[in-house]
Amino acid sequence: MEQKWHSLCAAFPDMPHEEDFSFRAHTTVGVGGCAPLALYPRGAAELAALLRCVSERGLPYFVLGNGSNLLASDAGFDGAVICTRFVRSVRAEGERIVADCGARLASVLAAAVRQSLCGATFLQGIPATVGGAIFMNAGAQGRCMADIVRSVTAWSEGEIVRVPAWECRFAYKRSRFMEWGECVISAELQLKNGNLQSILSDIDRVKRRRSALPSGRSMGCVFQNAGGVSAGALIERAGCKGMSCGGAYVSARHANFLINRGDATARDFVCLIERIRARVRERTGILLREEIRYIGVF
Repeated sequence: MEQKWHSLCAAFPDMPHEEDFSFRAHTTVGVGGCAPLALYPRGAAELAALLRCVSERGLPYFVLGNGSNLLASDAGFDGAVICTRFVRSVRAEGERIVADCGARLASVLAAAVRQSLCGATFLQGIPATVGGAIFMNAGAQGRCMADIVRSVTAWSEGEIVRVPAWECRFAYKRSRFMEWGECVISAELQLKNGNLQSILSDIDRVKRRRSALPSGRSMGCVFQNAGGVSAGALIERAGCKGMSCGGAYVSARHANFLINRGDATARDFVCLIERIRARVRERTGILLREEIRYIGVF
């Protein structure tokens, strides 16, 4: 490991860290090379201090939550990975939930259920952290994070700022945090008092709907919807179900899910993504755009 990474570890001697961090082992799709170093801050304060340190030193870094919507290069990433696994506090304050960026959406929903708060049942089954979900304005069941975010605390240009919802620039699969390269540290979510049995029934309904989604290692949905039509429908209409490149293939259950057979590489997924994009454009005239993020050089 290079001296600059040893020096970074020395600046945070008590912070857990991992050398030769494997993206294959830490992303849901299970592909990608390594990064020289990963650090695990143990709370929002440590996360902010670490972000300040890497920024001041001009070190490349990537903030990783659940790794569920990412494709890492086979060559890896030549920088520090900041893992938010331990930045996961969740607490209820009346009709609001305050959650750190590394908290799983499942934890947020569980807190809402304990307080009989409604408005968060669409989070059921989304394999993301609060930070990642806000970053890309994740959603399901016709709802998205923009519907429940009251404010976000973020790292922005060397300082911590509080961003009210109306300044988050939420749009379909986008937010200002994505556009401006800001890091979500925590968020305040606005829910409403509700009936517990109704909330639990709604969660069961969402579970049943999500049970039809493909199993296997994937990035979730790869492409954004386009032209008012779901990307999955466009891909299926173009005859791409079952298409494969190396160890990556298009799911027969949901065409917007690309599955790792077990031996896929990032190159396989890039090849498959480009083949799907070309076929859909040829058959429908629509250019699909990805909603996944890429890490490293492709």
